[in-house]
Amino acid sequence: MIKRVLPILFAVLAPLLILFSLPLFSSLSQTVQAQTNDILVDKQLQRADPVVRVGELLTFTIRIENQSAFTVTTLPLSDTFNTAVLGFATAIPAPGNIDTATGRIDWADLTTFFGDLPPGQVITVVTEFIAEHPATAIVNQAEVHDAQWENGDLNGGGDTDDSGEAIGGSLPLEKRIIDGITPTAGLPLTFTIAITNDGAVTTTAFALTENYDPTIIQFSNAVPPPDFVDEITGILTWTDVTSSLGDLPAFGTISVTVVFTALTSTNDSINQASVSGAVDWYDNDLAGGADDVPITIINQPLPTATPAPTNTPQPGAPAPTNAPLPTATATATATAVPAAAFPETGIPPTTNVTPMTAVLALIAASLPGTLWLWRQRRRLPE
Repeated sequence: MIKRVLPILFAVLAPLLILFSLPLFSSLSQTVQAQTNDILVDKQLQRADPVVRVGELLTFTIRIENQSAFTVTTLPLSDTFNTAVLGFATAIPAPGNIDTATGRIDWADLTTFFGDLPPGQVITVVTEFIAEHPATAIVNQAEVHDAQWENGDLNGGGDTDDSGEAIGGSLPLEKRIIDGITPTAGLPLTFTIAITNDGAVTTTAFALTENYDPTIIQFSNAVPPPDFVDEITGILTWTDVTSSLGDLPAFGTISVTVVFTALTSTNDSINQASVSGAVDWYDNDLAGGADDVPITIINQPLPTATPAPTNTPQPGAPAPTNAPLPTATATATATAVPAAAFPETGIPPTTNVTPMTAVLALIAASLPGTLWLWRQRRRLPE
């Protein structure tokens, strides 16, 4: 009896067992399939020239693509960078944690910003860093980890970008004599020294040295004045030009003016200026420039005498004679006027007397007598 019942039970229960086991097999099959699919991460430096200057901003994009067959519901992301080269600036979306000591940025779940990530969907995270120190390679890595879909874990992906290179700045220097000046013995000789910051970050300190031949030129003054003047060996030293003129901004230029007096003529004097000890905001050492100016000094021209004019005799004119010059005597002499030159009245004759003048003179001469007669007449009795 039992032998007859068992085959019947097996025939009935076997299809039921297979039917109820299908979801379990399906779940296991999907889980295994999910573990073999990755989330693609592609990180790129967004610039055509991978060489950057210290102080410049570097922008990276992190492209994340869901290549699985499932919708991603949790998507953590970490981004690591070299703190010896880069400094974190900003990111979109903003990370949840920034560890500047270890150089790691973390987003706990990108789906809180972008939403769930369906199959084939792509999102992009943007990060920006500042190149703070020079390096031959900029290593920056992004990685998705602990990604999940609604029924399990997904394999995360990662990518490393090391295509960049950070180079330090420098301070090239140009020295020249002011235009229009010919170095001449005994006259002032003015130089301008232009120092340029060719880096993308501010220079906070640098020293300047001026070397000259003290037997050829003598230091007079400078703007700004040097900190030390050695007139024996011919060295001027500015320990830190920025203390007088301020920090030198990125790609900026400042000038120092130096005035000498030329002592003697020469054809082969060399005057040199050089920069040393330059540092930037990030305490990077900067290469200093130097420039030489060869000097040729001439003597002052001697004054030339102006020739006296010469008299050229005209044709037919008598030749000029040298008349003796009169000599002056220390004793004054009186010249007598002949008595015949005066009239009997003793009054010297006048010349150029007009009729009107004569009439006026006659009236004036007769006026006193007329007045006297008129007064006498009034006194006589009638």
